[in-house]
Amino acid sequence: MLEPWTQLGSQDVFRNRWLHVTVDRFRLPNDQEYEYTTIRRDAAGVGVMLLDGENRLLLEREFRPPVAEVLYQIPGGLANGDEDPADCIRRELEEETGYVAGELRYLGTFFNNPASSNSQCLIYLCRDFKAGGTVHRDAAEFMTFDWHDLDWVKARVLDGTIRDRVVVCGLAYLWLAGEIR
Repeated sequence: MLEPWTQLGSQDVFRNRWLHVTVDRFRLPNDQEYEYTTIRRDAAGVGVMLLDGENRLLLEREFRPPVAEVLYQIPGGLANGDEDPADCIRRELEEETGYVAGELRYLGTFFNNPASSNSQCLIYLCRDFKAGGTVHRDAAEFMTFDWHDLDWVKARVLDGTIRDRVVVCGLAYLWLAGEIR
């Protein structure tokens, strides 16, 4: 039977406004001690599957330094402190695209990479929105966005063009919710 490890200690080794890194010591089930490095986030990430009246998905394109590529992504970001995730997605959507969300439907939550981080992402569906909000991007947010037919999006996931985990999980949640086939 698998058991949780017993934490013996934790030390912060790096911290900024987005994350902090800890080196943790554990006692393993076999009674050995083990050191584990974890990237921690104090707030959840959010993403929105914004679908228009033609069932097209809004995708952003943005350069991501860790992978040195321009990636397809959905609008989203990190909650500020204890900000409500739905309020966060409304804020991020307007800041990044100028679209103002009406009704949001929660689809699900996933861990980004539980082998190295406690980071989670909540995915929402929005079909009720309007243009006319105020775009206000962060200093390093240079992006474009466009609407894409869902068959095109699925084909781009299959051919490896779209590899962002939030887009892929968002499609899976849409499928599980019966929103797409």
